[in-house]
Amino acid sequence: MAAVLRGLEGKNVLITGAAKGQGFSHAKAFADAGADIAALDITEPIADIYPLATAGMLDATVAAIEDLDRRVIPLPCDLRDESQVESSVAKALDFFDGRIDVLVCNAGVAALDSIQGMRSHVLDAVFDTIVKGHMYVAKFVVPNMIERRSGKIVNISSGVTGSGHAQLSHYVAAKHAIQGLTSAWAFELAEFDINVNCVAPATIRPGDGQGSGMVLGLAGEVGMTADDAYEMFSAAGNMPGPKWRTEMQNITDAVLFLASDNADQITGHVLRVDAGQGAR
Repeated sequence: MAAVLRGLEGKNVLITGAAKGQGFSHAKAFADAGADIAALDITEPIADIYPLATAGMLDATVAAIEDLDRRVIPLPCDLRDESQVESSVAKALDFFDGRIDVLVCNAGVAALDSIQGMRSHVLDAVFDTIVKGHMYVAKFVVPNMIERRSGKIVNISSGVTGSGHAQLSHYVAAKHAIQGLTSAWAFELAEFDINVNCVAPATIRPGDGQGSGMVLGLAGEVGMTADDAYEMFSAAGNMPGPKWRTEMQNITDAVLFLASDNADQITGHVLRVDAGQGAR
């Protein structure tokens, strides 16, 4: 008998970085499973970071979810700004009538910098978006979960925490921090029956349009096509061979599993959907 994910229908889900790449994929999948969505994304550029989500992409995310007959609220928000995060979470709670069931902390940015050529503003952008961004959004969502003694948090780390990667030291360090947050939050929130887990994805094959994420952006920095950059990053960490090339859906499947009732006895765990990067 095939396993079925339980407990997603009717849930209220807040997803950061929801307008493109992984976040867009997760938002559509949750909606398809019967959840309503608060879609948060920056919708403005950051200096010397590849092109990020736009307001038009966030609008398209809303349209895609509405096409699945689910409710959705767009939340333009820069996660580096605590006041913007506080305001956005308040809007989500109002939209959801005071209940956020699932938080997916997905938003992140990266750039290529050598150690000696590290640009301080890029270092700040990476850490502030990934580490502070995760912490700010949790700061304002967690009280609602504690009050109700219920909730699932899924953080997104990276497979590079198992293998490292040249010229990505700021990104690798920030993603290690997310695994530390996952462990700390799991212990802190266990008494309130809140699960906190993490997915560590491999390099993900670029899709079209909003399915395209970080690989497409970094490809532009090194003057490569998205497909060539995908293969270069995959070959640097994944197990060899065509089987070990990761698709967006592989990550979305893991996120939905950890958010479902099927994962009720899992907390503080890093699920490495990394094509073997952590084993090399």
